[in-house]
Amino acid sequence: MPIVSDDDIQAIIDRVRSRLGDVGDAGLAGTRELEEASKSQLGDGIYPTVDDAVNASSKAFRAFQSVGLDGRRRIIDSIRTTMLAEAERLARMAHAETGLGRYADKVAKNTLVTTKAPGPEDLETATVTGDQGMMVTEWAPFGVIGAITPTTNPTSTIINNTISILSAGNSVVFNVHPGAKRVSAENVRLLNRAIQSA
Repeated sequence: MPIVSDDDIQAIIDRVRSRLGDVGDAGLAGTRELEEASKSQLGDGIYPTVDDAVNASSKAFRAFQSVGLDGRRRIIDSIRTTMLAEAERLARMAHAETGLGRYADKVAKNTLVTTKAPGPEDLETATVTGDQGMMVTEWAPFGVIGAITPTTNPTSTIINNTISILSAGNSVVFNVHPGAKRVSAENVRLLNRAIQSA
């Protein structure tokens, strides 16, 4: 096993700092926030195994059916409010953890998906009548949805998928990329708390 010299360690530190260079203090803040988020353990929507997550999501799906469309609207409003408030912090954390993309672009993507992802407003019941009778289109959920997130845009993907999937009355289990697991876990925690508060 090769021994790593102090010069090698410093070279690694310099490379990481240069990758964070386009965000300045924001990159350092994101690193600190990641360290804090890493101290959090299980709970708030984070489970030790996929089976545990799927079981919890199945239970949540059954309970979610009783909230109706008005309840879904309240939940999505809470999610949108929370994610707008956290858009910059999550972008800093994602950039710090993955080293990919630009901080400003991640803020823009988080804000965009929070405000523009399709919500319950797109699921209104429609009735059509005519000479042949009447047809009612009413949207029904599928159940538990499994979602895979990328390392490139982990937070905007989780926000967008959560809004769309929950709006349709489903529940979701995220299998996050290992290169963005800490920021993804923090994102899921925030979403879970927003849902619970609604």
